[in-house]
Amino acid sequence: MTNSILRILNNFFSPQYRCYMDKEISEESHITEKLIRKYIKLNFNIDIEIPQDIKHIVLIASGSSYHCAAIVSDFINSKIHSFSDVYYSSEVCLNKDYKISDNTLYIFISQSGETKDTNEAFNLIASKTKNTFAITNTKNSNLYDNCRYKILTDAGSERAIASTKAMCAQTFCLFLTILKIMQNLGIDTKIYVEYLLKVPSSIDNALAKSKELKQFSKIFAQNGSIILLANGSFYRLAKEGALKIRETSYLNTFACPMGEFLHGHMAILNNKSSVIFIVNKDNIELTKNVINRLEENYKFDKLIISDSQTNDFNKKDTIVLNSENYFSYLFSCLTILQLCALQISEILNRNTDKPSGLSKVVK
Repeated sequence: MTNSILRILNNFFSPQYRCYMDKEISEESHITEKLIRKYIKLNFNIDIEIPQDIKHIVLIASGSSYHCAAIVSDFINSKIHSFSDVYYSSEVCLNKDYKISDNTLYIFISQSGETKDTNEAFNLIASKTKNTFAITNTKNSNLYDNCRYKILTDAGSERAIASTKAMCAQTFCLFLTILKIMQNLGIDTKIYVEYLLKVPSSIDNALAKSKELKQFSKIFAQNGSIILLANGSFYRLAKEGALKIRETSYLNTFACPMGEFLHGHMAILNNKSSVIFIVNKDNIELTKNVINRLEENYKFDKLIISDSQTNDFNKKDTIVLNSENYFSYLFSCLTILQLCALQISEILNRNTDKPSGLSKVVK
């Protein structure tokens, strides 16, 4: 029996969750294990129904679902050049002359399957093509019932307004979907499927960093602004982390590409601020240069999230996730950023599950 299942059983009999958001983050490794058993078959084949002649993908979503789409789109375009585009649902709705292309698969992502602008975008596109695909957590929802192709994220009911486990599950399902498309195109995906198989244990390892993270969250809660800096698909992930912190704690939080931050944006550090740096193997030198440049002119609190042990950064400022591959690090970072949002919200005594002024659509 895996560690994640043992943990869930233990918590079922001895509840220790502080709120729904806490509980839902803790379920993510179990959910990804379940998706692995459901969709990954012998010989690393992925069991998802997809049209065979796809030449292009359009991803349409809002909020956290949009960040999911943007993260995976970066992966798609790195493996199959110019194969995907990402749109906010509300922007598609405004374009009544939206052009529908042959051999394009339109993927709609919504936790509830009832997101208003995503459904409006679906109605516009579905009137012109049947090449529609739903990624949703809710059966008998508009998207699930009406899209020609679909995958259920199977994350269970999500009660906290800030989406955590549903966002994690739909990101995992979108990767599965893309790998299936790659398989249909004759691209060898074995190594990437093997990477996905390691995601549940990576999430568990990230959850084990909660106590270590708490010291940073206490400092962040005292500052007026939090900036997340990253590159590539990790910048898209940083935008999701910023959304989670912003919607649960109400702090001024935003994400920026690491190098771009030096072009005027860094002036925000004249106010009391914290900076979270997400470091991967591709941007170690850039991160070092940016930190040095910022520290020449500003005082700020920082957290460095790294995917491996390195002597390039001060250990007291760093959380090391020791991830073996891109997928493991991506989902580990997602978990850490969700935990950070949860902790900051609790320190500030916010209503973490029901942030003021926000509501959740769940059918």
